[in-house]
Amino acid sequence: MKVQFVRTFILFLFVTVFFWCSMAPQPVGAASGGQPLRVGITPNFPPLVFIQGDRIAGIEAELAMMLGEELGRPVKFVEMKWDALIPSLLEGKTDIIMSSMTVTRERQVRIAFTEPFLKSGLVAAVRAEEVPKYPTTESIKNIIGMVGIIPNTTGESFVQKNFPYAQRSSLSYPRQAANELQQRRIIMFVGDAPTVIWLVSENESSIGGIWLPLNEEYLAWGIRKDDRDLQASVNAALAKFRADGRLDRVLYKWLPKQYMEKMK
Repeated sequence: MKVQFVRTFILFLFVTVFFWCSMAPQPVGAASGGQPLRVGITPNFPPLVFIQGDRIAGIEAELAMMLGEELGRPVKFVEMKWDALIPSLLEGKTDIIMSSMTVTRERQVRIAFTEPFLKSGLVAAVRAEEVPKYPTTESIKNIIGMVGIIPNTTGESFVQKNFPYAQRSSLSYPRQAANELQQRRIIMFVGDAPTVIWLVSENESSIGGIWLPLNEEYLAWGIRKDDRDLQASVNAALAKFRADGRLDRVLYKWLPKQYMEKMK
């Protein structure tokens, strides 16, 4: 009788603990039983998405985790080279691209985009002492010499079309521009404003930004054209982040207030 009582009591404790554990809230980022949200990234574009220490960090990294929580799907970052982002999405190896991608007509032929999360534009960086040489956008475009770009980006396309006297030097990633400028192998680097802001902040004694927007661009996330449900869900989540202030909190964390106010 006593043994039976002990067994019954232990079973009761087990069931009680299991029940309360199952009711406990899950930690942020550990979404419920949904399918993983496979996020394609090239983590070379600070402050948007990059490697910081031993983790993936930046604006889009944080927004990806927020998005996964909102959709009830655990986030899996899939790292790859920039040129592989769109092919991997189309082949079904990823679900969404969140990697400093600008909306362009050319890309819209192949993939769909969510609503933009950030208004941006191309700007230039040069050696700090040479900033006064470029007081206007025309003086930037008429530069004679080697200009650093990242291949297959809007920066490369813009320089090709609008810098008639420049030669292009292909760089592997934006941070490489700092060394190329310091070693005088290039005389200018053209890239997305957030990336150039970060580049200058890391090398403020030797590199200066020319804060004259060369164009107007919008950063958004790429999705397969036939994945309309995901596109609608992401747009709804982004609208919620914008309305409740969470989007601004992430953007202002990583970008200067002056830039954010100018881009609104």
